Amino acid sequence: MQKLSIPDIIYIGTNRKQLKVRGKGSQNMIYAVIADVHGNYSAFRAVIDDAKAKGAGAFLLLGDYTLDTPMLNEVVDTMRTLPNCTAILGNGDIRIINLDKTKPEKCDLEQMLPNFWAYKNLSEQNLNYLKSLPEAADIMLSCEKIVHLSHSIPLIHHNPRLGAFHSGDYARKMERSPFTFEEGMRDMLNAALEYSDEVATYPGDICLYGHNHLQFSGCVAGKILLNPGSCGMPLDYDIRAPYALLTDTGKDVRIELCRVEYDVDEVIKSILAFDAFPHAQFWGKLRAAMIKTGSDIHMNRFWQHVRKICGGVFPMQNEIWRQVVETFEFDYN
Repeated sequence: MQKLSIPDIIYIGTNRKQLKVRGKGSQNMIYAVIADVHGNYSAFRAVIDDAKAKGAGAFLLLGDYTLDTPMLNEVVDTMRTLPNCTAILGNGDIRIINLDKTKPEKCDLEQMLPNFWAYKNLSEQNLNYLKSLPEAADIMLSCEKIVHLSHSIPLIHHNPRLGAFHSGDYARKMERSPFTFEEGMRDMLNAALEYSDEVATYPGDICLYGHNHLQFSGCVAGKILLNPGSCGMPLDYDIRAPYALLTDTGKDVRIELCRVEYDVDEVIKSILAFDAFPHAQFWGKLRAAMIKTGSDIHMNRFWQHVRKICGGVFPMQNEIWRQVVETFEFDYN
């Protein structure tokens, strides 16, 4: 676990579109911040148990909970039982619940079967729960700071100049010349500091986000940016499940970045055995490579391979998709 000393922040008022607002938090409340579970129930359970053992009395969940994995309902069942839980949607969740608008009975495109399977296999109660969640939320702490929850920050995730925040660039750099976790965080902070004026316009004083699967905390433009990392699929070369603790002291906030060991081998075994739809085991092998290595290099190479074959046309027709799957070579043991 790495502890960061975070200075007090001056509140910066902004015009925010608040999709969900909670009342003022309690002094000395400890919030567990969790993102990007991606159906990895074992990692999620380990993080929750660790957070509770450290005194967490509230949970802030930042999206992308489900995936085409055998225990997707267990993940959402657990979310619904967490105390003082504020959860928002991720882009992956939105893709799945949006299928409920058309209620498709089958999926003709094999490339899209993972989302379709997840939609069909979520229980009605869990699907309705996800549909009830907002895409962003604001919480007022007792120290008068606003915590803003969003799954992604457009500047960070859509700006090619901020490659330090992109898991693919992170992996390519690591493969060329290995660096430490602290050096990776420093590079992300330096990149964000170049865009301080834009960061200053973000909602909230403490900006929580996920999406890029890289754990990070830093102070930019008087705001704290905090990504707890991907609980279920970390891509910063540390395979332990990450999350963060945010403590409202009544005067300021204290942040701890945490990692938890769990049974990675058992999760990989379950993923590789999953065969509920065509090419499920191919997807499983790709995700198992990421979970086993904590690296995005495998997915990065896969999408390079995809673009060579399909020419950037998405979604792919089945004959093209099958060619992609049959010709991709995995390069890990």
